[in-house]
Amino acid sequence: MDGFSPVIIHVDMDAFFAAVEMRNNPNLKGRPVIVGGGLSQRGVVSTCSYEARRFGVHSGMSTIKAYQLCPQAVFVSSGLRGYVYVSAQLLKIFGKYSPRVEPISVDEAFLDITGTERLHGGTLELVSRMKRDILEETNLTCSVGIAPGKYLAKLASGLNKPDGITVMDREIFKNLFYDKPVDSLWGVGESTRKSLSRCGIDTVGELARSDPQWLKRLFGKNGGGLSVMARGTENGEVMRFHELPQDKSMSHETTVSRDLQDPHHIQATLLWLADKVARRMRKSDYIARTISVKIRSYDFKTITRAHTIQRGTDRCDVIYNFARKLVPREYGMKIPVRLLGVRVSHLVRTRSRNRNSQLIGRDQTQLDLNTGDKKYRELTRAIDNLRDKYGENVIKQAGTLVR
Repeated sequence: MDGFSPVIIHVDMDAFFAAVEMRNNPNLKGRPVIVGGGLSQRGVVSTCSYEARRFGVHSGMSTIKAYQLCPQAVFVSSGLRGYVYVSAQLLKIFGKYSPRVEPISVDEAFLDITGTERLHGGTLELVSRMKRDILEETNLTCSVGIAPGKYLAKLASGLNKPDGITVMDREIFKNLFYDKPVDSLWGVGESTRKSLSRCGIDTVGELARSDPQWLKRLFGKNGGGLSVMARGTENGEVMRFHELPQDKSMSHETTVSRDLQDPHHIQATLLWLADKVARRMRKSDYIARTISVKIRSYDFKTITRAHTIQRGTDRCDVIYNFARKLVPREYGMKIPVRLLGVRVSHLVRTRSRNRNSQLIGRDQTQLDLNTGDKKYRELTRAIDNLRDKYGENVIKQAGTLVR
């Protein structure tokens, strides 16, 4: 293991949202806890404790189904602010063990510990100390995968949960995964599994032995990725935050409690989503050139529409005006809507960051400021300051109040 080059670890917090809730409320300890939306047909499980998982409850399941499987569970609404605070604590701990940390969500991160493991007596010693620090500072446990690549490390961290440490090289991966179904691979979902099955590929081993060029002809560029995943040969670099590619995306979506049939309710929901996306962009110093909407109808048919503007923006009103125009007119009165989403992409930083995350300079792709725009930005800055101090609900867009 200490001969790995590079040495990559993936840290995955155990049942993170549920664990935080149980830590904050000791009365929940040892009980099945389910975190997610409300107990309704549209509510979805974000995560659940291991006690709830024994009843068959899992992330992504409807809360109604979860209740049927485990009626004695305690259902808790997620408290995002608390989770983000713990996530910041984790990043600080990770920084003690490696200068190269790539967070991929609030409860997961990759670390490249190549070389730094020698400072702690070896890889296992480093991982054990880090896990101990996390437990002492957050009272939470994590599982860690150790591998010569990010993908194998990610798979390894999920094998011995909770509170486990798993080492995986390509030979171990082959022995453990080649006989498993293809959807046991990270990133292979139901639709891909069905597509592969129609081609006579049902196991990871069968996928690994398939000709990569044949897979590319069948699945395009995704076929090459499938081949790499199945062979365990991925060698992606762990990227620090300021090194991550800028052409990312940000999005928010919501499944409504009742199908929307009033166009005004659809527009109000889009405004609410655009406001959330725009605020998130401003906090991260991004502007975007492409605005997209996602609409799912009552019969689960999903469409997406996108529009690219000439110059980037982080204004809620601009995002909203394009988003509402992208929704086909038949949605609402003729076709009830159950889910709406707003997404922005082709992101560019308005200000670049140096390695100490200090803001330097300003990107010139932002729309030129006229008097009206300056006043709008002063108003937006004041609203952002109020929300930072008193919470997101202290002030709302008037158009969202019909939701």
